[in-house]
Parts: sequence; structure tokens; C-alpha cells
Amino acid sequence: MKNNNFIIKKENIKTAKLLILTCALSLNTVFAQENKVNDDTQKAYEMPRTQVIQISNSETDTLNTLYIKLPKGYEKNTDLEYPVIYFTFPKEYIEILSAVTEILIEDVIIVGLTWSKGINFGNLDSYVNFLRNDAFKVIENNYRADANRRTYFGYSAGALVGAYILSKHPNTFKNFILGSPALAVDHEVIQKIYEIESTTAEERKKLNANVFISYGILEEKDTPHFEKFITMLKSINDESLTLQHIVVEGDHQTSSPMTAIRSIYWLSDLIKE
Repeated sequence: MKNNNFIIKKENIKTAKLLILTCALSLNTVFAQENKVNDDTQKAYEMPRTQVIQISNSETDTLNTLYIKLPKGYEKNTDLEYPVIYFTFPKEYIEILSAVTEILIEDVIIVGLTWSKGINFGNLDSYVNFLRNDAFKVIENNYRADANRRTYFGYSAGALVGAYILSKHPNTFKNFILGSPALAVDHEVIQKIYEIESTTAEERKKLNANVFISYGILEEKDTPHFEKFITMLKSINDESLTLQHIVVEGDHQTSSPMTAIRSIYWLSDLIKE
């Protein structure tokens, strides 16, 4: 009975933290407006323990900006290797992910990725090459980052990129957070994502990933596309894949903050394993 009470109290504490965090995020967004960075410069992002660096894309010779947020105690805990959350559209999501991880995970590095010039949805393979050959090397050679605990966070177009990486480039990330992926567009990227259905189990590489998918309850128009993708992932019967999907409050725009909170809550247990 004592152990059960401890578990209940622990979950209550986490729930209370989530409620506090939800209220705090609205204030956090206001302060974020004062901390914008021009990607054409190397001006420091005004957030504690955050660095902004530019790295070269070895394939295209263009520059990409990384927003790197280190956890509290990073300088002191020299024996620790940290999981890393990589996310797209950093100026939109660095504030909320910083706030959520500070409360729910703490010991994690978060890295925001801007797009290299010349890279778009038509050449996502080049973007994956940049991640593997450049971004990961910079982070894992210069910071105590655990290569086995990489997480991808993407919302909308960013989640579409994540879905592509999951299906076409397995083992790039261990965990994927895909919020309201933009799967309704008529684009060859979508077709390539679903090519995994036409391969046999023997031909297909193991995805070896944990996947969290969410969308807003008011996204009725796009719900069939979300459900089609979820059904596809289930149908391939890949035992190396675990899948969690939820429906949150809001439409495509307003469900974004809750997606961040619920997904990091989900991730907090995984990266401790």
C-alpha cells in the first residue's frame, strides 16, 4: 500500500507541474518577443545557458544556425551524457520547449535547427545528410550529448519532415514527436512517406523508434490524414516501433502548446531508460 501511495503522489506532483506550466507559458510567450535573433548574425540569444552558433553544411557549403540550450548543472556534472531534443523553427519553439523541459526533464540539451539556404521539401534527403554529417557531429563532439538518445520534435511542416525522416531514414533519431503533421498537402514527400507500405518486412529497415503523434480535436478537416498515417505505422507490424497518439484540445494553431507539454511528459520517462 505504501508503494501505491508513493506512485499516486508522484503522479499528482507531475500533474500539478503540468498545470502550473500551462499557466506560465502564456507569460513566457510575452517575454519571448523581446528575445528574437537575426539569423544573419551571430548575436547571442538572450536566454540563460543558450548559445547561438553557425555551422557549415558540408554538402551545400551554406550556413545553418543552431540554437543550443544547455541544462542546469551542465558545467558541474561532467560525468553525465545528456539526451538531445532537436527541433525545427527554433524561434517559434525554443521558449516553450525550454520551459517544458526545465520542469519535466531538466537533464536534457535542446537544439533548434534553422533551414539551410537551398534546402526545401523537395530535397529532404539533403537535409538528413546535413543532420547526420554536420549537426550531430558538432553537437556530439563539442557537448556531452548521447548519440543513442536523440529526439526529433516537429510541429505542422516540421512534423512532416519528421515523418519523412522516420519512414525513409530509420535510426536517425530514437524518438519522434510529430504534432499535427502537414500530411494533407499534395506533394511527392507524402508519396515517399507511404512507400514504406509497399515494402515487405524483409526489405524494410527496422524503424527502431518511439513515436508520439498528436493533433487538435478541432482539426476535423485534416483528421483523416492523421489517422491514415497512424494506421500505416500500425499496419507494418514493426516490433521495433512503439506508437503513442493522442487528441488534444484546440485547432491547428492552439493545440501546439499542449502538444509540447504532453509530448515532453511522454518523453520524460523514455529518455531515462
